[in-house]
Amino acid sequence: MSISRLKPSFLIIGAQKAGTSSLFNYLGQHPDITLPPNKELHFFDLHYDKGTEWYESLFPEGINYENQITGEASPYYLFHPLVPEYVRYHYPEIKLIILLRDPVDRAYSHFQMERKRNTEPEPSFTLAIEMENNRISGEEQKILNREILSGANFQHWSYMRRGLYGQQLQRWLRFFPREQFLIIRSEDFFSSTLLWMQQIHTFLGVRDIPPANLSPVNSNKYPELPVSVKDKLKDYFHDDGLLLQKLAGNNFVW
Repeated sequence: MSISRLKPSFLIIGAQKAGTSSLFNYLGQHPDITLPPNKELHFFDLHYDKGTEWYESLFPEGINYENQITGEASPYYLFHPLVPEYVRYHYPEIKLIILLRDPVDRAYSHFQMERKRNTEPEPSFTLAIEMENNRISGEEQKILNREILSGANFQHWSYMRRGLYGQQLQRWLRFFPREQFLIIRSEDFFSSTLLWMQQIHTFLGVRDIPPANLSPVNSNKYPELPVSVKDKLKDYFHDDGLLLQKLAGNNFVW
């Protein structure tokens, strides 16, 4: 008896710290969706040199998957500059889900995560964002030149740059039509989870069966950012926010 293996029909591509872990958990509860054990497979950003045979070996295998779909969630995909091209080459029909959180809150949460993981030595968020461009710019160019697959600085210390959603979506839209994307504001997703899960199920072409457990994953509380820092970051994201609204709709305002 031959053993079949599911191939990914959807990707949750970001954004980091925007609710992708919760969404992956909710989808994993659906009877028509069989997910890999690990949420983030990082093929297109960190392991692309291993090839699609290696990638597809990470998805479930078995003999009873006739009506099942699978996918994964690697939030670095949205930000990595070469991933859209790679995904388009291998899976041109794939469906793409994006969760977008207030970029100021996302940046601060990202910093707190890196501090918790001991991958950020700078204790000051304000100083970390001031250092960001010098930290990551060299690695970004090496990625674009295909000299490296990724860089630790570019991946971990990109607090502000990851919040430039308009630029990132514009890059993805060069390779995929708009109808292959479902783009959701994280704040809306968590305030109306069942409604959004219904839309996600429709988008993925599965039955609308709500998850039994809607507990959020990775929910954390941090000290408030000073208003002056928030205002500075809002100014930084302003123009990109206008681009995002043009590409994704006027509801993407924070």
